Amino acid sequence: MKKTMKIYAIFATALVLGSVSCSKFDEMSKNPYALESAPAESYVHPIMFNTQYNLISVFRGTTVFLSQYAVSTSSEVSSRVIGNYNIPEGTSDDVWTGLYPQYGNAMAMYTQAVAEKNDKIMAVALILRSFIITQLTDTYGDIPFKEAGLLSLRDDEGNYTTRYDSQKEIYKSVICMLETANSLLAKEDKTIAFNSICDKTFDGNYEKWRRFGNSLYARVLMRIGMKVMEEDGGVLQLDDDQWESVNIANKLSEMYSCFTSGGGEYPMMRSRDDRPLIPFSDQNETEHTPFFSTTSGIWNTVAVCDVLTRRMLSTKKGVDEFGITYYESVLSNSGGHREDPRYDCWWRKIHGMPNHLTGSDVTRFLASPTHRSNSDNSVIGRMVRGKDANGNDEPSAITGKVYDLKNAPYYPLMQYSELMFIFAEAGVRGWIGALSSFGAYLSLFKEAVTESIMEWNPYVTADSDEVVEYLNHVVNGELYSGSTLNTDNALEAVLTQKWLSTFFIGIESWCDYRRTGYPLLRTDGPAAGNDHILPTRLRYPSDEPYRNPEYYQEAVNGWLGGTNNIQTDVWWAATEESFNTRLLGRQ
Repeated sequence: MKKTMKIYAIFATALVLGSVSCSKFDEMSKNPYALESAPAESYVHPIMFNTQYNLISVFRGTTVFLSQYAVSTSSEVSSRVIGNYNIPEGTSDDVWTGLYPQYGNAMAMYTQAVAEKNDKIMAVALILRSFIITQLTDTYGDIPFKEAGLLSLRDDEGNYTTRYDSQKEIYKSVICMLETANSLLAKEDKTIAFNSICDKTFDGNYEKWRRFGNSLYARVLMRIGMKVMEEDGGVLQLDDDQWESVNIANKLSEMYSCFTSGGGEYPMMRSRDDRPLIPFSDQNETEHTPFFSTTSGIWNTVAVCDVLTRRMLSTKKGVDEFGITYYESVLSNSGGHREDPRYDCWWRKIHGMPNHLTGSDVTRFLASPTHRSNSDNSVIGRMVRGKDANGNDEPSAITGKVYDLKNAPYYPLMQYSELMFIFAEAGVRGWIGALSSFGAYLSLFKEAVTESIMEWNPYVTADSDEVVEYLNHVVNGELYSGSTLNTDNALEAVLTQKWLSTFFIGIESWCDYRRTGYPLLRTDGPAAGNDHILPTRLRYPSDEPYRNPEYYQEAVNGWLGGTNNIQTDVWWAATEESFNTRLLGRQ
């Protein structure tokens, strides 16, 4: 792919000069407390922290409902519930207003790194830009990219607006940026790290940054792979004048070879220690989680969805006195299969709640004696929080161990297990020759599930009985379209387990559902809106028509067909395979 380093440098510089603005982008990107002369490396942790702060907020506020991990216990009219596919304006704005400032910071970081002639910090900035811009375009579709970020270069003070770029063009640029970053980090010199004070994720270790960047690259290739296969025969043309093409299957095959060898041209994450873990602290106010001050009452409004409990626990079906179908969960010592060792890392009780209930049904369901204990406490699972309302440790009812999602010491930006799921999916699809046999991708699939469990549960090992027994159930239980894992349902199995593994990872599970249709989710419940279509994107922010009227309207009248809707597929999700699989949820 690379022609010359000169071309890489010129292209990357052009992207910095032509990046995000429009409709208050530049306002959002300006930090009144920043020092103009700050070294480029000093940007790293603030960008990482604030990006993750936003993404875990979005997960708990939006993704957790769209991906059917959880449901809201709110009894408001059903049309106002996110899980019923009504997305409030404020929620639609969250990713936009939260991540565009960090994208602007990453551009400023790159510009400063160029001035310092620091190739490796330039690479880190490109990785950050690639990560952030993909989160933005994956949320909204076509967004401003190439022509934005120019306000500070203009002499006049007139109105400044920016075109929206197509998602396909954005992804082409992202591939170029990640290739550039890998090449810059591959340069041989004596610099192996930058100041660890500036990087609380990787301690300034350039090799770990390179492995993260290339693992992100694998995610990018998988994200667009199905669309490129359908639209361009698997080969994406990047730029006729400066860039060659990228062959999705060949590149993923090369990356898998690097993954197995531990080296090569594209070093990948090779253990859980390589994950980008963003630290938070309940002792330092500037490092609190977004949930630090959330009251227990508000925290408990998120209840586990029975879609999730049926995947992670043994359940039996019932109908309560109001005629509402529910699934009662039982643990292994009650005769069911071994529970998923991740379950009590996330939830305090084991019974799930149906999704798409009307407001009145929510009230009846929660008040029903069927769903309450003898002491009149709800038996429906709520997210773990580490400590109860009185500040005392709150152990799991299943294992007695203490877990914390509310004020955890760190949250992963990307899991190591995701990389194995990516390669396993590519193997099932026949894109990686070394993984094309059932035995090969089954072995990697099992390793991915095991790694995911250990990423969440610090009290088990790969040899623990609960891990071994649950893994046996994953492979031999009739979990996928009513059958045990086989060549016909392997894709569903891989993507269903990947759905579990990407819990609390920003918008990743929602992206995979839109891209593939898995896991199979019912979207036609009694209160489901949006024509029973699980939202395919979030709406552009409500102030865009006023701040950027010409180009906003151009985008809406173009790829969106005239309305700022949540039913139009983003570019990479608009495939026949994805559409047909998602359609199963509406039948």
